[in-house]
Amino acid sequence: MNRENFDFLRENMQKEAIYALTKKPVVTYSSERVRLWSEICEEVKDIENQPLKLGNALKAFLSRVSIPVSENDILIGRMVEESFNEDEEKAFREKYITPLMKNEGIPKFFFDAGHQSFLWKDIIEKGLPALKAEAEKSLKIYTEQGCEEKCSFLRGAIMIYESIICFIERSAEAAEAKGLLDSAKACREAASGAPQTLHAAFQLVWSIEFIFCAYISPNPTLALGRLDLFMNKIYEKELSEGSIDRETAALLIEEFYAKNNLIMGRGEHQISNRENSPNCTGWHRILCYDAPQYLILSGTDPETKKTVCNGLTELMVERIHPKYKNPVIVFRYTRDFAKDHADVWKTLVSKMRASGSIMVYNDISVCEMYKSFGESEYDALSHEFYGCNWPTIPAKDAPNYHVFYYGVERCLIPTLMEAIRASFENGREFSREGMLKSIYDTFFGKFSELISKSTLKEPYFNPNQLRFCSCFTFENISRGGLYFQNTNLVVPFGGIGTMIDIASAVDYLINEKNISAERIFTACDTNFENDQVLLALCKNSPKMGDGHDTSSYYARELTKAIVNACKDASKDRPSFLKLRFCTENDTWHIPRGEVIPATPDGRRIGDPICQNCQPSVGAAKNGITAMLSSISNIPFDQFASGALNVTIQPRNFDGEAGLENLSHIIAVYFEKGGLQIQLSSVDKELLLDAQKKPDMYRDLMVRVTGYSAVFVDMCKKAQDDLISRNTF
Repeated sequence: MNRENFDFLRENMQKEAIYALTKKPVVTYSSERVRLWSEICEEVKDIENQPLKLGNALKAFLSRVSIPVSENDILIGRMVEESFNEDEEKAFREKYITPLMKNEGIPKFFFDAGHQSFLWKDIIEKGLPALKAEAEKSLKIYTEQGCEEKCSFLRGAIMIYESIICFIERSAEAAEAKGLLDSAKACREAASGAPQTLHAAFQLVWSIEFIFCAYISPNPTLALGRLDLFMNKIYEKELSEGSIDRETAALLIEEFYAKNNLIMGRGEHQISNRENSPNCTGWHRILCYDAPQYLILSGTDPETKKTVCNGLTELMVERIHPKYKNPVIVFRYTRDFAKDHADVWKTLVSKMRASGSIMVYNDISVCEMYKSFGESEYDALSHEFYGCNWPTIPAKDAPNYHVFYYGVERCLIPTLMEAIRASFENGREFSREGMLKSIYDTFFGKFSELISKSTLKEPYFNPNQLRFCSCFTFENISRGGLYFQNTNLVVPFGGIGTMIDIASAVDYLINEKNISAERIFTACDTNFENDQVLLALCKNSPKMGDGHDTSSYYARELTKAIVNACKDASKDRPSFLKLRFCTENDTWHIPRGEVIPATPDGRRIGDPICQNCQPSVGAAKNGITAMLSSISNIPFDQFASGALNVTIQPRNFDGEAGLENLSHIIAVYFEKGGLQIQLSSVDKELLLDAQKKPDMYRDLMVRVTGYSAVFVDMCKKAQDDLISRNTF
C-alpha cells in the first residue's frame, strides 16, 4: 500500500463509517440480499434434505451476489443497499417476502442465529482449504460406514466452505478490476490457504464475518475472538521480514474497525425498538441492524498462561475509534495489568473516557470461576463473551440460554420478596440469619421446581440440520452433525442492586428505626400511598453503592445465599448443563419495574429496578470510588458475566491528571475483585440539549448495556433512563 495515501484512506473510511451510523436513511434495506434469496428459494424448493438445500442455496447466492468495491477499500466486502419510502417498502416486501422466506428476508431453511462464537484460531491457523479437507476426510469415513444422514450434512458443509472460497476469489477479481492489487492479492491468499500476511488474515476474518452478519443471521451478535492472540505470529513474522510496518498494520486494523459499521442500520434495539421508535431500521431490513460484534483483547493465553499484551494488542487498543459502534472491544484485565503495561492501560482508559465502545472484564475472577465450576484450565482461559454480555467457551456453547433463564423472567426480585415475607411468618422476629435462611430455602425451592421441569436431556446433536456456524464450531465436522457440547443454565442477577437495597432496607427499618415488618409490607402493597413518612425512610435506607456496612453485608451474604441455593438445587444436573451466574438484565430493568410491586427500598411500582449491577439512582452519593468499593463486596468470583455502566462528567476527569486518576480507580476496582465496567463520558446538560436539538448531536455516542448507541436515535424513554444514571 502506498504510504502517501494513508491519511486520505483513513479520513475517508472514518467519514463513511460515521455516516452509516448517523445519517444513513432509517428505511434502508440490504435489498439485493432479499431479492436474491427470494429467487434462490424458488430454485432449491424441491430439495428436501436441509443440509443439501442450504449448501446448494449458499453456493448459488455467493456466486451471484454483487461485490461492490470502493476505490478506497483495503478489505473487500460490502453489500448493496436501497432506501425506500413507505409505499415502496410495502411493494418490495409483498413481492419478495414469499411463503418460503422468513420475515427478515432470509430462507426458512436457515437456522443460524445470533450469539455465536467461531473457532477463529483454527480458521486463521489452518485456513479454509484445510477445513474443507477435514470435512472431506470425515465424509469419506461416514461414507464407508454407510451413515447417509451424516454424509448429507458433510456434503452441505463442504459446499459452505466452497461457497466462501468462491466469494473471496470473486472479491479478488472485483478488487483487481478496481485497480486494488494489494487487496486482490490478500483475497487470493485468504482463499487459498492459511493466511501468511496480516492483510490476508483480516480479509479472511472479515469475509466470514461479513457473510454471516450481512447475509445469513438476523441479529448476528458474533464473537470475533481473540484476534490479537491469534494473528500476532503473522504480524511478528512480517515485521521481522520487513514486509509490514507498524503504520500499515494500524491502517489494516482501522479498516477492519470501520468496515464493521458499514453493515449496520440506524437506531437502538433494546428499548427504542420495543417502543416502535421511527428511528429504528430493524432486523428485517438489515440483518446486522444494531447487533454488537465482540472483539476480545488481552486476557490470559491458555497455552503460555501469560498475559496477552503484544504489538497487535497495543495497536488494536490505540486505533479504537470512539465514534464507532462496532466492534465492541472486550478487554480482559489480568492481575497487575495496569502496573505491568501502564501505557496500554492508559491508552485503553483514554478511549473509554471518550465513550468508546469498550467494556473491561476481570480475567482474574472470571477464569477462576470457570475452573471452580469444572471447566478445564484451557477452556477457562479461552473464555469469550458475545453480545448482551453472554458468557461462552468459544464454539462449544449452544448459542441460547436454557429455558431456566426465562423461568425467572430475567429478574429474581419477586422471589426475593416472597422469601423476605416468609421470614416473618408466624410472628417470627427479624434476624439476619433467619432472613438469609428463608432466602436460601425459598430460592432452593424455586430453582428445584424450575430444574425439574427442564426437558433438556442430552447435548444437542442433529445430523439433519446444517448451519453456517457448523463449519466453524466444535466437533460438528468430525461428528457429522450440528452439535454443541454445552448448554448454559443461566441465573440472571439483573437488578442485583435493587435486591441488595431491599434486604438492607428491611434490616435498617426494623433494627434502626423500629418499624414493624407488617407496616413495611402493607406500605409496599399499597405503593406507599398512605405512608409517605415510611416512604422517605425507605428511600434513605442503606443502598448498594453508598459504602454503608449494611449494604456491604448484604452484597456479600444475600448473593451467597442465592448462589448456594441454586448450586445445591442443581447439583444433580447433567454435566453438559453449565451453571452460569450473570449480573445482567440488559434494558429489561424498565419493563420489569413497570410490573414489580413497590419494594422496601422505596422503589414504587412503575419505577425501574437497578440496571445490571448499577446502584439505584442517587444511591452512589459518596462518589465513584466509594461506589466501586461497595459493589466489589459482591462475590464476583461466582459470576460468568455482567455489566456495570458508569457515567462520568468529562470535566471531572479532564487532562492527563484526570486520565491518571481514572486509570487508577478502574484498575483498583478490578484488583479488588470487580467484574466488569464500561464508561459513558457525557455531560448531563449536553444530553438534555441533544434531546432538544438532535441535528446538532448526530454523532453523540453513549454506552447502553453491552453495546453503544447514537443518543439522538434513541427513543425518549431510553434517553431519559440514560440521563437519570448516577454521574461522577
